[in-house]
Amino acid sequence: MQLLPGGGGAVRARIALGVCLSWLLLGCAALPTLTVRPEEYRLFRAARVAPTLEERLSAAHRYLREVPGGRHTRQLRKWFDAAEARYYAAAFNRLPNLYAYREALPHGPHIEDVRSRIAWLEGRSKRRSERELAEERRISATQGRLVDADTQRRAFVAAFKDWTMRLTRIQSFGEPTSELADETIFAFRLSPPQGSCRGDSCKKLLQLSYEVPGERELVARVALLEVQLELERGLLARARLAGPELWTRLAEALSLRPLPTPTPEQRADAVYRSSLLVSALLEPSMPAASGAVSAQPPVGIGRKCRGLHARMLAAPTSTEDDSIEIAPAAP
Repeated sequence: MQLLPGGGGAVRARIALGVCLSWLLLGCAALPTLTVRPEEYRLFRAARVAPTLEERLSAAHRYLREVPGGRHTRQLRKWFDAAEARYYAAAFNRLPNLYAYREALPHGPHIEDVRSRIAWLEGRSKRRSERELAEERRISATQGRLVDADTQRRAFVAAFKDWTMRLTRIQSFGEPTSELADETIFAFRLSPPQGSCRGDSCKKLLQLSYEVPGERELVARVALLEVQLELERGLLARARLAGPELWTRLAEALSLRPLPTPTPEQRADAVYRSSLLVSALLEPSMPAASGAVSAQPPVGIGRKCRGLHARMLAAPTSTEDDSIEIAPAAP
């Protein structure tokens, strides 16, 4: 075939135009692939190799949401549905995992359930914290009350000891009360509650509250302790420390066991416990080795020493006072 003169240039021009048009068309077709496929691949890769399960779940969920119909949709859908369900089930009672789910899958299939579960667990945790705080306060208050009760019991026993020792040290029987030791005069007349005298009787009444452990709670008790100085024609004749059911109350404080209505056996045990303490208190001034006296009820203990006679008396009825008495010994 013979070409027309100058025809070759026209042909080359048409070929060049066709090539340009083909590249333009190819470029238009390739543009979406260049902008979408790298992100699709990045999400797919992250869904498979990200270092944490949360990151893999997040990447897979984004892929399924942002690349619908992608080439890996079926594969990721199968894995994601199973993995997400297992993760939610495992996180159900674990706040840190539920927080992680909420962070990784803010639009996940169980996000509403996760939010509700978080709210419930946080509320339970708050309620538990409030209960624990209330329990801690209750325990602290109980411990404080136990400390106070122990302090009160010790104060009662200490008051009994102090006054018993004061009475056993009296050397001025047959003399006016002004001849008593200064410390005894101060404790009787000036320390509250103040003692007073009427005629030949001087008395000071101490009311001592304390608590002892019961079966389930502390049991309140009140012990009355009366210091009595008996005079004859203005001269000291006898000193007594007395109180209703004094030995029972003292035994309660010593044994930490309430005895509201003691049986005869419990009453005898209370007197015995108290007698051990009384014996120890008498020993420095009136040692048993030098002046023990055989005693029969109602006398629990008898001592004679240095011209003095000491007796621990157990009242036969609850309407009478238990007492310890110091007086000059009969010739």
